[in-house]
Amino acid sequence: MSESEMMIGRTPKAAGKGDLARSRIKATARALFARYGIDAVTIRDIAQHAGQRNGGSVNYYFGSKEDLIFEILDDVARLRDEQAARQLDALEASGKPITVRALLKAHFTPISDDGEEMRLFTMLQTYRRDAMHSQIPGRWDTSFRRCVDYFRTLLPHLDARLLSQRLYFLVPYIWTFMGTREHFTGQAQFWQTFWADPASIEGLFDTAEAILTCNPSPETLAAIAGSGEIAERYSSMPG
Repeated sequence: MSESEMMIGRTPKAAGKGDLARSRIKATARALFARYGIDAVTIRDIAQHAGQRNGGSVNYYFGSKEDLIFEILDDVARLRDEQAARQLDALEASGKPITVRALLKAHFTPISDDGEEMRLFTMLQTYRRDAMHSQIPGRWDTSFRRCVDYFRTLLPHLDARLLSQRLYFLVPYIWTFMGTREHFTGQAQFWQTFWADPASIEGLFDTAEAILTCNPSPETLAAIAGSGEIAERYSSMPG
C-alpha cells in the first residue's frame, strides 16, 4: 500500500493555528477538482486560490497533492455514506413501500443542490478510479450495500453477475448527470434551463430505474460464458 493510500482514515496531523488554513486549502481543492478535474489543477493553483503565499503550504499541511486527494476522497465518501444511511433509515421508518426508485432516490439524492458533491465524485471516478474502488468498499459503502441487499430481493430476475454489471453502469451514470444539476459559476445555460424543469430529475430516475429493472436481452444472455443454468432461469421471462 502506498503512503497516499495509508493516509486514508488517519487523523489529520495537528496544525495548531494553521487549522483554518488547512481547512481553507482542502475546501479550495475540492472546488477546483470538481470544476476543472484533478490532474488539471496544480498545487500552485490550490495555494493561490486558498490565499496561500506558495505551493509549499499544501505539502506542509497534507504531505503531497496525492495525500490531499486521498483525504478529500475519504471525506466525501464518508459524508455521502452517512447522508444515504439517514435517507434509508427514514425510508424504512416511513412504512412506505421500499421500491427500486425509492432506494435510488434515498441513496443518490445530493447533500446539497448548490455544492460540488456529485461533480467531485465524477472527477474522482474519472481520475482516481482505482482509489475509489480500493478505498471505499468496506469503509464508506454501508448504505450502498444496504441498497444492494434490497435490490437482490426486488430484482430476482437478475443473476448476481448481471446485477453487479448494472450497478457499475448505474453509479457513474447518475453521478455524471447529477453533477450537471449542481449550480456553479460559469455553468452552461443549457443545464440551468434543463434542470429548472421538475420533470428532468424524475426522468433521470426513470432511466436509472430502467437500467436496473429491464430484462437482459438475448444478446446479453448469449454472451454469458457457461450460462446454461442462468439462461434457463431467464427462458420463461416475459419479453
